[in-house]
Amino acid sequence: MKVGIQLSRASWFGILLVVLSCLALSVCAEAQGIMTTRSKEYKSSDVPKAIPGVGTVTSILTIADGGLIVDLNVKLNIAHSYDADLDVFLIAPDGTRVELFTDVGGASPNFQDTILDDEASQSITDGLGPFAGSYRPEGSLATLKTKNVAGTWTLEVTDDFKESRAGTLNSWSLIVEREIQDVLPAPVIRVEQSVPGGIYDTVRWDRNGEAKEYVSNIVVPIPDKSTVTSTLVVEDSGMIGDLNVKLDITHGVDSDLDVFLIAPDGTRVELFTDVGGLGDNFSDTVFDNEAALSITEGSAPFTGTYRPEGNLSNLVGKEMHGTWTLEVTDDSVLSSGTLNHWSVIVDVADTLYYAECATDAGFATVVADSGWITGTSHTFTGLVADQEYWYRVKARPIETWCQTNESDFAANTLTHTQATSDGDVVLARGSGDRGPEVYVIQNPSFEWWEGWSIYSNNAAMAANSIGIWGGLWASDGIWAGGVIIGSNSTYPKGAYGYFLQQNIDWTEVGTLVFDYCSFYGSELKSQILIGDQEVWSHTHSNRWAADHSDLAVDVSGITGRKDLKLRVEVTGISARNSAVLWDKLRTYAVVGYEPSGSVVSTSVSIGESDTWDLLRFNSTVPAWTALTVDVLPETGDTPIDPWRNIPGVGDGVVGMGLSDLANRTIRLRANLSTTDRSVTPVLHDWSLTYSDAARQSAWSDAKSSLPPK
Repeated sequence: MKVGIQLSRASWFGILLVVLSCLALSVCAEAQGIMTTRSKEYKSSDVPKAIPGVGTVTSILTIADGGLIVDLNVKLNIAHSYDADLDVFLIAPDGTRVELFTDVGGASPNFQDTILDDEASQSITDGLGPFAGSYRPEGSLATLKTKNVAGTWTLEVTDDFKESRAGTLNSWSLIVEREIQDVLPAPVIRVEQSVPGGIYDTVRWDRNGEAKEYVSNIVVPIPDKSTVTSTLVVEDSGMIGDLNVKLDITHGVDSDLDVFLIAPDGTRVELFTDVGGLGDNFSDTVFDNEAALSITEGSAPFTGTYRPEGNLSNLVGKEMHGTWTLEVTDDSVLSSGTLNHWSVIVDVADTLYYAECATDAGFATVVADSGWITGTSHTFTGLVADQEYWYRVKARPIETWCQTNESDFAANTLTHTQATSDGDVVLARGSGDRGPEVYVIQNPSFEWWEGWSIYSNNAAMAANSIGIWGGLWASDGIWAGGVIIGSNSTYPKGAYGYFLQQNIDWTEVGTLVFDYCSFYGSELKSQILIGDQEVWSHTHSNRWAADHSDLAVDVSGITGRKDLKLRVEVTGISARNSAVLWDKLRTYAVVGYEPSGSVVSTSVSIGESDTWDLLRFNSTVPAWTALTVDVLPETGDTPIDPWRNIPGVGDGVVGMGLSDLANRTIRLRANLSTTDRSVTPVLHDWSLTYSDAARQSAWSDAKSSLPPK
């Protein structure tokens, strides 16, 4: 007896991919003010967002970088079972609206890393879901050219169909090529005192950092007698040379407030506590250790620059990459308020310098140079006493490529590694002995319909042959789920149907076990798929009954939330009077870890004039665990000498200089191994820096080697 049937269209959840953002390098600009172009992907952190069955949801992306837009593309990941329900618009900071698409894709599901690009060969209106690859939008992104990229961008997603079919905006980003002006100032040479011999053979200059502002525009209410936090993710990497904080708070009584900055490593810095008396508001107030006035000496409304009560210099030398937190406490009942926006302004310490020595003020005859160095002084040797020489210095910043999750290693990730929920790369859990049962599959024995839906590309099969069945075969003696093709039904080759259970978390699952039976199934093939990955399949023989119990499938390499499909397809000329049935789906926890594994990055490239600098990684390595890193060429598995087996030891930043590495394109391989299956080997927060020839400063003023008269 067939006891029930439930039909639904299939829905696949989009996969969040953190795509490596590479900088497009232009030719060397030796004069300050040269215009160059740079391409960068900016990812919204205001996700995921639920898309209501009928309604509109918005997500924002704030870009602090300035520059005029040369080209702009949009990347989307949306999970929705019926793409034609959706209308999606991009809204620029100045209010310009661009229609990305409206009611496209028909009954097909999902947008998976879909790129909207005016230069794509196919229009989005000609495609079908799941949309993957590049498409021309219905509107024109070219209307955004010459606008400034800085500001808050908004993605607006509307479900305009009356049926309740909710979805999720999983991620979105803007890929922007922008025109920028080199704003790195020239170094300042220090004035020297007289030295014996009447010659200055050493030139010194002040450190020349590069300031970048990272902004959070998420508005946070500040209720009475409460503590609120706001986070800001800095995806760039680099050592902090100096850091200031800017904040904008509306509050009727400033002295109610205590505000602290918390760095990614947990360092807390007090910005202020109970200042301003009964005055109100902080209006783009900057906290800077070098300010002339302390915040305790100021009066509300606070505007301008002040020294904080704590010491921001405690952050100098720390890595800027990660999640910063602003903690705001209202410790009185006098008034409530709002955190409107805040930012950290980071002066990056990673800068290279180049000093020249010439016998003329015009530097027509250069007799020596320092090469690109990280120090702030250089001594020239072999100079002649009483001969006048001239010195000048220029600078260029060190750029950073950074990875913090396994999807950045998309080139050839091996099966013995996986990623934790926060992106750290770890040794994959092995199947080992079957561990304790974990209950991640709803209604695993088909005792009712809850949790399961079905799909078929053949309407008759969907209506008559797929369901929960009793009275035939069931390993537990009650019900089983499957496909039964009666003697009065015939389905052609290629017809298929499947049971679907969505959004199962496989992270802690090592083994999938099930019972299974087929009847006269020679024309049928059965599969089990998790997401789009086939984990088991069987082509049947023409037997009256083939009964199997406790079939085990290793699924330890699968992590995250993915759909489960039990699929049957007609593979012969046609199928009739046959059946495939499943029962008692069980899942068991993983046990231990594989002894070793490695993960290889995608290719990372620099320009012909650029120089590799430093490979850094912050590693968490428990006892009896080895972590090494190899630098690989663009192709092949042989490390580049001598950059092989770079050790990772304990917590903290470990670095390896790469300045002599001649390869323009490299890959990185992390090797993890352990002899103790109870530990969790982890690698997180890589960064690879290089100096960017496209962003050199102008030369400093020239200084004479002779002592002042």
